[in-house]
Amino acid sequence: MKSYKFLTAAVAGLLFLNSCDLEMVPKGQTTLDSTVELEYILNTANYSQSKPFYNITVIANESYGDDYSSNVAGRIAKKNTLMAAYLSYDETIDRAALTASDRFYTDTYKLIFGLNVIIGKAPGSDGEDALKQRIMAEARVERAYYHFLIAGIYAAQYDKDTAADKGGIAYVTDYNNELEKTQLPLDKVYELMLEDLDDSYIAVLPERSNVVRLNKYSAYAIKARVLFQMKNYSEALTYALKALEGNSSIEDRMYILDTHRWILKADSPNNFWYISPQSTNASVNYSQLTLETIAKVEPGDLTFDYAYANGRVAAGNEVFNARYGQMDSGITGCRELTSYDVQTNSWGLTVERIMYLAAECYIRANEIQKGLDLVNQVRKFRIHPDQYRDFAASNVKEAMALLQQAKFIENLSTYENFFDLKRWNSEADYRQTITREVPGSGTYTLTPDSPLWIMPFPSSVLEYNTSFKQNY
Repeated sequence: MKSYKFLTAAVAGLLFLNSCDLEMVPKGQTTLDSTVELEYILNTANYSQSKPFYNITVIANESYGDDYSSNVAGRIAKKNTLMAAYLSYDETIDRAALTASDRFYTDTYKLIFGLNVIIGKAPGSDGEDALKQRIMAEARVERAYYHFLIAGIYAAQYDKDTAADKGGIAYVTDYNNELEKTQLPLDKVYELMLEDLDDSYIAVLPERSNVVRLNKYSAYAIKARVLFQMKNYSEALTYALKALEGNSSIEDRMYILDTHRWILKADSPNNFWYISPQSTNASVNYSQLTLETIAKVEPGDLTFDYAYANGRVAAGNEVFNARYGQMDSGITGCRELTSYDVQTNSWGLTVERIMYLAAECYIRANEIQKGLDLVNQVRKFRIHPDQYRDFAASNVKEAMALLQQAKFIENLSTYENFFDLKRWNSEADYRQTITREVPGSGTYTLTPDSPLWIMPFPSSVLEYNTSFKQNY
């Protein structure tokens, strides 16, 4: 299989471009008249200050968030706050009333606006036809993915038999920002995603790009991820394998044993598409991992057991830090990520995530060892050789249990654990009630059918778009 080679300097320059830097004029009109100028919009990676552990990883019981102004028990005791609802799984708290604004929602639709400018203006722009076709295709694939993220967070899990009866989101395809947006049924939202992900658009994309621009293989990865969430596992596997044909570069962490320093940069070759959750030169820091998450970590995990901030081996300087975890959460055993070397690809896609996707598809098709072999390929670069053992299972249920635990740790500080649990909760074989123990506060449970699995729309969306209602 082939691997990507990236031009670090070029990537670094692109990471700091944002669609807000482009000249925009009122009422959705723009002065972007050349094809080259329109292409600049695609150089956006740093798109949101929103970290997944502000809400969705808390709901998934991956983290307690990143607040260090009060401990977890104190956050719960505040009662009428969004974080209290997430931490205590309190469905009686009116989350909609507490959501006047939502930066992730707003920022993602701003990106979609820029993509729609490309699609709308490129045909009449001054430039080469080949470039016009490429940037319009790239914009369509990106548009599908951003709508995918919004649907996964603010709508119910997709099920083919019930999606027509479930509320979805607005699928925005124009750049007139004064038009009222229409909330579509969930099935129509996913139908439009797949239209934007048509193979004819992917075929126009280049074989290679840097990590903030799409190519054929990153587009295949996106299509696989959407189909996977739709539970179309056979087609998802087809596109996952296409993606891995172009990039199979697993992040190799074995060097940590020598350097004791975990360094993961934005232009790492394991990134199909890098989307930063904050500034592009900083890391996803201060996520306080729950006791239940820590219990999932395999013995010999290189980042948990051998990595230290700046490589300085000393008690209290661990990358996943128990001292800061306890100090900020108030919970003994909590561990907190404290390293600026680690630029987690929170909202994009990596090779490892697509490998786990393919692995689950194989396991569901009863090709158990074929799926676990993909999991093992990743784990060999995650666990100390003296403690590593291949996963093997005699049936699908056992194999899925092994995959689920390892995948959960692989995907820390991303949207994946929330999306996975939401998807599994819609299947009888994999539904689970989450139990969270908070010393000094209590025991809290989250059922598979809880409305907390759907984030509220900001109140401004309902105020200005009359077709909208909350999806829970």
